[in-house]
Amino acid sequence: MAAPRDGLEAVEAEGSAGLQGTSGIEVVLPLGPAVSAPLCPHGPTLLFVKVTQGKEETRRFYACSACRDRKDCNFFQWEDEKLSGARLAAREAHNRRCQPPLSRRQCVERYLKFIELPLTQRKFCQRCQQLLLPDDWGQHSEHQVLGDVSVTQLRKPSQLLYPLENKKTNAQYLFADRSCQFLVDLLSTLEFRRVLCVGTPRYSQFYMEDSFCHYNMFNHHFFDGKTALEVCRAFLQEDKGEGVIMVTDPPFGGLVEPLAITFKKLIAMWKEGQSQDDRDKELPIFWIFPYFFESRICQFFPSLRMLDYQVDYDNHALYKHGKTGRKQSPVRIFTNIPLNKIILPTEEGYRFCSLCQRYVSLENQHCEHCNSCPSKDGRKWNHCFLCKKCVKPSWIHCSICNHCAVPDHSCQGPKDGCFICGELDHKRSTCPNIATSKRANKAVPMLRFPTCFPSFRVVGEKQLPQEIIFLVWSPKRDLIALANTAGEVLLHRLASFHRVWSFPPNENTGKEVTCLAWRPDGKLLAFALADTKKIVLCDVEKPESLHSFSVEAPVSCMHWMEVTVESSVLTSFYNAEDESNLLLPKLPTLPKNYSNTSKIFSEENSDEIIKLLGDVRLNILVLGGSSGFIELYAYGMFKIARVTGIAGTCLALCLSSDLKSLSVVTEVSTSGASEVSYFQLETNLLYSFLPEVTRMARKFTHISALLQYINLSLTCMCEAWEEILMQMDSRLTKFVQEKNTTTSVQDEFMHLLLWGKASAELQTLLMNQLTVKGLKKLGQSIESSYSSIQKLVISHLQSGSESLLYHLSELKGMASWKQKYEPLGLDAAGIEDAITAVGSFILKANELLQVIDSSMKNFKAFFRWLYVAMLRMTEDHVLPELNKVMTQKDITFVAEFLTEHFNEAPDLYNRKGKYFNVERVGQYLKDEDDDLVSPPNTEGNQWYDFLQNSSYLKESPLLFPYYPRKSLHFVKRRMENIIDQCLQKPADVIGKSMNQAICIPLYRDTRSEDTARRLFKFPFLWNNKTSNLHYLLFTILEDSLYKMCILRRHTDISQSVSNGLIAIKFGSFTYATTEKVRRSIYSCLDAQFYDDETVTVVLKDTIGREGRDRLLVQLPLSLVYNSEDSAAYQFTGTYSTRLDEQCSAIPTRTMHFEKHWRLLESMKAQYVAGNGFRKVSCVLSSNLRHVRVFEMDIDDEWELDESSDEEEEASNKPVKIKEEVLSESEAENQQAGAAALAPEIVIKVEKLDPELDS
Repeated sequence: MAAPRDGLEAVEAEGSAGLQGTSGIEVVLPLGPAVSAPLCPHGPTLLFVKVTQGKEETRRFYACSACRDRKDCNFFQWEDEKLSGARLAAREAHNRRCQPPLSRRQCVERYLKFIELPLTQRKFCQRCQQLLLPDDWGQHSEHQVLGDVSVTQLRKPSQLLYPLENKKTNAQYLFADRSCQFLVDLLSTLEFRRVLCVGTPRYSQFYMEDSFCHYNMFNHHFFDGKTALEVCRAFLQEDKGEGVIMVTDPPFGGLVEPLAITFKKLIAMWKEGQSQDDRDKELPIFWIFPYFFESRICQFFPSLRMLDYQVDYDNHALYKHGKTGRKQSPVRIFTNIPLNKIILPTEEGYRFCSLCQRYVSLENQHCEHCNSCPSKDGRKWNHCFLCKKCVKPSWIHCSICNHCAVPDHSCQGPKDGCFICGELDHKRSTCPNIATSKRANKAVPMLRFPTCFPSFRVVGEKQLPQEIIFLVWSPKRDLIALANTAGEVLLHRLASFHRVWSFPPNENTGKEVTCLAWRPDGKLLAFALADTKKIVLCDVEKPESLHSFSVEAPVSCMHWMEVTVESSVLTSFYNAEDESNLLLPKLPTLPKNYSNTSKIFSEENSDEIIKLLGDVRLNILVLGGSSGFIELYAYGMFKIARVTGIAGTCLALCLSSDLKSLSVVTEVSTSGASEVSYFQLETNLLYSFLPEVTRMARKFTHISALLQYINLSLTCMCEAWEEILMQMDSRLTKFVQEKNTTTSVQDEFMHLLLWGKASAELQTLLMNQLTVKGLKKLGQSIESSYSSIQKLVISHLQSGSESLLYHLSELKGMASWKQKYEPLGLDAAGIEDAITAVGSFILKANELLQVIDSSMKNFKAFFRWLYVAMLRMTEDHVLPELNKVMTQKDITFVAEFLTEHFNEAPDLYNRKGKYFNVERVGQYLKDEDDDLVSPPNTEGNQWYDFLQNSSYLKESPLLFPYYPRKSLHFVKRRMENIIDQCLQKPADVIGKSMNQAICIPLYRDTRSEDTARRLFKFPFLWNNKTSNLHYLLFTILEDSLYKMCILRRHTDISQSVSNGLIAIKFGSFTYATTEKVRRSIYSCLDAQFYDDETVTVVLKDTIGREGRDRLLVQLPLSLVYNSEDSAAYQFTGTYSTRLDEQCSAIPTRTMHFEKHWRLLESMKAQYVAGNGFRKVSCVLSSNLRHVRVFEMDIDDEWELDESSDEEEEASNKPVKIKEEVLSESEAENQQAGAAALAPEIVIKVEKLDPELDS
């Protein structure tokens, strides 16, 4: 449903919702049958009345329900005003002129024609925000047009449409990806099938009439009349209203009363489809609104409860994650769904309160007096025993007001009147002193936008105990991953740099972390370890390894990219259901009680393989190391390419998102220095066969995950097998060594079986060493252990093997399509060998099952007989159920067991140090190359004899080979080796196709720094996905200063770009508060791309005093690459000669900054890591321990830089500098009726730098 999007600028003035006694404009709610209201272009108007405290109501009037400014909708009519026919006709004509140029029917017809167009003809005008048909192209030829609009883009209109910005009518603020994903996951978890979205403006051209209605949520008006109303009614009443939920995100400046009336009408429409028995049910609701409107919302909907979850908006500086209080988003979710059913993400700072039975913010502590978790803003509140409730930590109890309030509040209550002069007879807009006030404001430097406050705001700072050697921001969340010199991998959250978890070094993974990389969706973190030559994939939620693999050389750098190329073939593959999910049973979860069980395969309700693989869209992890080692891993798991022919150690690498080229920076060490060079490799094979590579890689990673699953299943089986099962073998061997008789052990037990008497030596063995209690325990251990192993084989090992066989068979089918897959090196013969190896493994698993089944029967009968015999030796009471006469069949069964298992084997003693092998299962689980000690007896097996005697069947490829003398581990290792060899060929073929196309020697580096610290240094590679460009940031030493250079190359090597190489000189920096200019000589310490358009730089002032000599700068590339003077900045040298030897030929652009920079005080800043998606940067000091985090984009939204949280809470006044900031304190204080507005606000500005030029 669409509704005009109001701004966030105003505090609603509504009397009947709890603000009685105040002054302002109130909406008049209809008490009886609704009187027909006059119409404006936005539908029926609302009836308002102006009220003044202590005075009677004034004359009522009608005004627009959607627009708060008469400039946007000038409708005004007194309630009792009579209009002439001419005025009514003129109004109707005006309303028709203001309607959208296209009706809903026309929008649907255009959309149907648009999706039928080929991809190359689908265009979208970004200026007019309209889908274009071929007939429209001429009218929009001068406009900025987006081409090749895919179906995927059409399904996400918010990525095509620019958000509206009129804050008094229809400003649009879009959910951050974090909040959007949480809502989607939550709706899916709660099993809702249909969602009524109320508040989705401008989507009419993207949806059909049966799924979208043009609607005004403030007056319940359907612009397309009864037809649209019936569409909405049918949607709500489908399936008797089951599985539907209403999600609404109204404008925060909108009035709660008309919204509540509208929502009640929608609820009544839903209830019409309910039976009489279900009339008491409520339509599930998610109402997204600021938390300080809670009391007003609950007046209309008492069943709604507020979640602690903070909803963030991408394009709003205030309503998103920050430090504390209003700097965090105050927006919450109100719902009538039981709160104990809603799980909030613990990794984002929420916990479950067992007393309240709901999830709350981490610092929202349970109050034993209130018996609840009372905090609304995420902080810990304090309990006031006089007010008998919890209040904000900065509030104090006022004895005059008899309630808690901010410390400097006014006890006389709120004052009405002018904000400027304080008089009560007029408002600010009509104040005679308004002109003087404006001139005074202009004279005060701190009130001039946009240079009032520092450009970047500190949101976190910390001294860390260990030196940090690497840090990288999550691409999707407020998380940053760190690696320190102790070998730890740490995950910190933006707010206060709070640590989420730590992955300590261990012997299995390694202790020397060299680099980190996030998967593009932010759900997995990869890190490399040099000492073990391993790559570990870690879950973002917990410090647990999900997958790991070994590489040939230590990895020095890595890059994880996502392919952005769109095509009809890829789109159909992305959207298609994976057939393996339909045809194969879901893999059983591994038991959690085994130490080596991986979390990814042991969590209940988890889709194991899919969670590990992530999105279907291809993503590739690129690894680089010493001696030109470069490998590409599809989905971060399976190798699809190994690049050769590059000399030196990789310092940086970047695979373009269109898969056309790979950029690599290497370092070749020579005597006392190193040569740094840039290479660009063609990857046309990957680009040309992208759909085939994607399908093949998906299969490869399925196979890799299944091999890991089989490995873990086998590991669990080994743990289930206990050493106690070897006691019988060791005791019998000791008996042989100590006995004095010549009688064999087999004869001793046979004598006991037949005559019921044991020799003295055997009796000593049974009574003193084995004992009755020990025998009973041994029997129970064997039964328990064998049962566990049997279950693991049946449910896990066989399931995993069958799934593996399925995927290999599909891969063989792909390889048979030689036109598509032969160029990629997929070999059908090798895959057939792999299928055969999996078949042999399945046969060996079945053999193990037979051995387990036979052993369990034999041991059970043997122990039952021996247990009774030992009880009789000790003259103990034998239970009646055990004291039965053995039948001839029982005696024969035990005798055969003794004959088979109790026969002394001297050659076995030479091999294993024992004479007997009574326990037959453990030999299958030994990871050894030796033959089985007691292989299965194949004598008399007619099928086996038939195969051995048939020369045709013996070598038939249709039959899986059988290895009767080998262990399960041996056959498993053989299977893994064959599969690796089979899938290795594509990696070799694709790797050899990557040819070096460009080599540019950059500079000679003579700096002697340890390897860990060099992890932060230049060069830095970046791929601009929009313009398909590779960027390289590096520094060249010139006149003892490091000058930053930017090299850019097109991802398509056949294309060239202008201004391919340019150097940056940093000139002057203008101070925001004084307009004074700082000029000095600056050396570039570090730089990283913040986003596609901006570079974040750390500079050192070479003549500045210590503590005030480091600067953080945002460098916009739009100023670096200025099209007007690009001809004057062309590189005149040659790329075949080292660039540092031809500095004079490199064009240099001098940059001057009036904003977007900040002095880094009291910090010896050295390194920086930026994240444009989350709009944050992290600065690290030269000692690698001091970290400071900045929010970068605040002065576009006029965020105040308060010196402390307590000052913010102490003031608690609505800041009038910017009207569109929603005043939380006013909404709360009006409810309390105590706090007043102060006419002046003092804003603190940090001390100015004395090192200034006038």
